[in-house]
Amino acid sequence: MLNRRDFLKTFSVTPLLLQTLVRAEIETPTRYTAGNPAGFEILEIQGSYRQIGYETGKRFGSYIKQVIKKRFPWHENLMKILHTTQGRVQSQEYLRFTRTHFPHLLEELQGLADGAGLHFDAIWAICIKSELTASEKEPDGCSTITYRDENENWLFHNEDGDVAYHGKMFLLKATPPSGVSYLSLVYPGTLTGNGPSLNDHGIFQTTNYISSTAAEMGIPRYVLGRAVLEAQNLQEAADMVSLEPRAYPYHHNIGSFVEKKLLSIETTPETMQKIEPESLSCHTNHLIGEKTVHYDKQDPEYRKSSSLSRYKVIREELSRLHNQEYKPELFLNMLSSHKNAPYSPCRHPAGSVTGITLATAFVDINRGFMRLYKGQPCRAVPDKLYREYKMGNLG
Repeated sequence: MLNRRDFLKTFSVTPLLLQTLVRAEIETPTRYTAGNPAGFEILEIQGSYRQIGYETGKRFGSYIKQVIKKRFPWHENLMKILHTTQGRVQSQEYLRFTRTHFPHLLEELQGLADGAGLHFDAIWAICIKSELTASEKEPDGCSTITYRDENENWLFHNEDGDVAYHGKMFLLKATPPSGVSYLSLVYPGTLTGNGPSLNDHGIFQTTNYISSTAAEMGIPRYVLGRAVLEAQNLQEAADMVSLEPRAYPYHHNIGSFVEKKLLSIETTPETMQKIEPESLSCHTNHLIGEKTVHYDKQDPEYRKSSSLSRYKVIREELSRLHNQEYKPELFLNMLSSHKNAPYSPCRHPAGSVTGITLATAFVDINRGFMRLYKGQPCRAVPDKLYREYKMGNLG
């Protein structure tokens, strides 16, 4: 258990520091839009990286603390690992690699912690959770379907996470010093980029967790996912996610509305596989690429349970399609399936299985928009609980 000193260190900043930060950030332009049954809350910010983090933490700090409270044994374990000798070595190396390649993102994280009134370690531990707990049970994964023919180019993605995030996900529209504005669905307490995202240069991304039994010294996966949000073209985005050294496996669906192109990129610390999906394909949370499938540190238990269960359901549905008219609803209905529950494409918590589908993204690459359904697709799709976002109109 955390002792009193560690608890206070995790959940507080000094009053003097807080007053200083409030004065420093008071001029940051922000706009907040409340959520509704069809749309997530939106926070719009223009400013420095630290200001973006600070304003996000100030607005949604209560959500971050609620998630930590609801998942206290999980977060407590992260903090314990972080403060072990090995954990400190890992953390310092991840900080070093992040500072070398993306120092501004550490400013953003420090701002997030300060705005939320939390110690930096409490936020940093969440951002390197997979790397710290590589040999332990990890997150609930996501499910992706892609379809392409001579007329259409579609991406469908279920965003799954722990039930603690239900009702607390929000959209961040940020314009950092790079001048690249982006919109991202955010898990409170983490760097943006893990959830469905797009920017005003037409770059979009969804991601799939890949479970591993070991982590390497390198750039944390969430840092690479966040870096993509400021990419100005598809090649730059692909270069960012494949930057070495990498600490942990990851799968990125990244594409460009401008180039009308989608890439599926699987990365491990050792290698990567980049393809442009053809016709019908799907992906869940295990490696399937020719160059990556034999990665020997992939977690076989996670692959066998949650990931393969959903993958087989979707593959079976795709195999039944023959010479028919394809419409988005066809694929959205596949992602609404409860077959093989609780490890079904549409996730609902059941007993000790706490995974839930938090949102569903439909990306129409040729027409240049992302439709974001709020909540589980089994209800959100038929009830049309969604909002659409375009590269020139992110809000």
